Amino acid sequence: MNRSNKHRRVQRKIFIGIGYPLLVVAAFCTMVPLLWLLSSSFKTADEVFAVPIRWFPKLPPRVTSSPYIVNSAYPKIKKPASVDPDVWKNLQPELEQAIWKNVQKHIAENSQLTTSNFSQDLQTEMTKGAWQQHVATLPTEVWNGTTASIVNEVENAIIPETVETIWKSVYRQVTLGTIEIEDIEFNRVEVESVKWDADSITLQQIFDPDVPKPFTALSYNYQDKNDVRLTTTISSPIPINRIRRIILPVRGDASYHHLSLAVSVNGTTYQPTHPFVLYTALPENTVWRLHGIPGELESSHIPMRQIEVNDETGTPNKALETNAENRLRLQLTIHRPAYLSIVWNKLTSNYRNLWKAVPYNRYFINSVFIATASTLLTLFFCSLGGYAFAKYQFRGKTVLFGILLASMMVPFQVLLVPLFGLMYDIGWLNSYKAIIIPFSVGAFGVFLMRQFIVTIPSELLDAARIDGCSEFGIYYRIVLPIIKPALGALTIYSFLSSWNGYLWPLIVLRDEAKYTLPIGLANLVGIYRQDYGMLMAGTLLSLLPIVILFLAMQREFVQGITLGSVKE
Repeated sequence: MNRSNKHRRVQRKIFIGIGYPLLVVAAFCTMVPLLWLLSSSFKTADEVFAVPIRWFPKLPPRVTSSPYIVNSAYPKIKKPASVDPDVWKNLQPELEQAIWKNVQKHIAENSQLTTSNFSQDLQTEMTKGAWQQHVATLPTEVWNGTTASIVNEVENAIIPETVETIWKSVYRQVTLGTIEIEDIEFNRVEVESVKWDADSITLQQIFDPDVPKPFTALSYNYQDKNDVRLTTTISSPIPINRIRRIILPVRGDASYHHLSLAVSVNGTTYQPTHPFVLYTALPENTVWRLHGIPGELESSHIPMRQIEVNDETGTPNKALETNAENRLRLQLTIHRPAYLSIVWNKLTSNYRNLWKAVPYNRYFINSVFIATASTLLTLFFCSLGGYAFAKYQFRGKTVLFGILLASMMVPFQVLLVPLFGLMYDIGWLNSYKAIIIPFSVGAFGVFLMRQFIVTIPSELLDAARIDGCSEFGIYYRIVLPIIKPALGALTIYSFLSSWNGYLWPLIVLRDEAKYTLPIGLANLVGIYRQDYGMLMAGTLLSLLPIVILFLAMQREFVQGITLGSVKE
């Protein structure tokens, strides 16, 4: 006996020493996808596709001046495997010099790439970018030639399109495009030859015939203040009370600084309700709405409120008093918020942009309604079916139950065409009924309920009948409370299946206003856009109802899957 106890203690220690660490590792591995989803929801597109993989989101830089150079945008230049180390020491400087010389030539030929200072940081990043994009992928036989031939091959590999792409990745500068004004009837008019005025900002206005539309490049330094301002006066062919919105194209510098536009005329000023955040270095149209109600796909537009103000001297703006209402004074302010606010804007940008890109609230409500209705109907009908199969005797019961179980072996994809035809015949296409009702009874749910209800003593039900309880009363007052653990397990299973449903709702629904979350989030990844950061943010939010439901039904779920596992 002592030997047996000792042997058990040894086995227990071995299990604790090996089994527990393995369980911890397994639990961590199952959590990795969720942790990656959480981390990616705070990343920008560049961080999502970063090579090597970036596990955590990067904090935004502290930008005090613009333009600025993004350091470490590309990895360092590495020696090709086929080049001798001694040869590489002399070859690398010549290659870097040849790359930079070629890059400078392409920059000079492209009027959209504006800069007055080729700093050492810019030279380093542009050289690394050109190497990473083209030179590193040259064939192995190129590196077996002479120094002159290698340099020549490297120079020929660099093309203007690549230089422009690298430039936009490493050189961050705010540029303003051509202003457009739209009236309440959706007619647009371009404002030509806009000249911005500023004291602390260096302006470089580009009016090159090779550039489709002129733009203005800004260079500024905050120094001791957190605001820089530009002003201009434009002639509008549209009266101020008929202007629906003003469109100002902006290429940001990914500094997460705030940009605000104020419009003044005859002592009246329109100010935005919230600023536009320069969260990206891509060109965007900032839309400032003066009048009208925004449409469904215009949630990103910034509304402006009208206020009666005077200028800094306390008197009305005399320069505007003598002009008609078509003379608009525009004031553009670029504000540098506190760094904690910048970090917050960066980490939450995907969530804020999610609501602007798609009607996420509507998708969410649609999914909640469909999943809730489908789950309630499933619980009701499956419990009724399970009760009938478990406690009633009728002809063909065994055959019907066998057919029910056999239907679980038929893949759902096989039923798509006949089910779609049926929905078309009865006129249920593009409706919630086609999603909810066909799946309100499932073979698995009936089987699960039947297996639980069989364990209820028939004498208990007979006693209820003797006491005068109706058949439905027996089902409602006696059976349902007893099988509550099974109902909890079926609730989670049914809700999860309906919540994640994608194929059938995609086939049935035509109106975007009726889309569910899986379909709406899938639209974030298309041919012309890949918003994986917003997709991760939307997916993470879509997990919340499932987590809440599991926490609420956890006790019933655990009882449901363990009931009957111990023999009395």
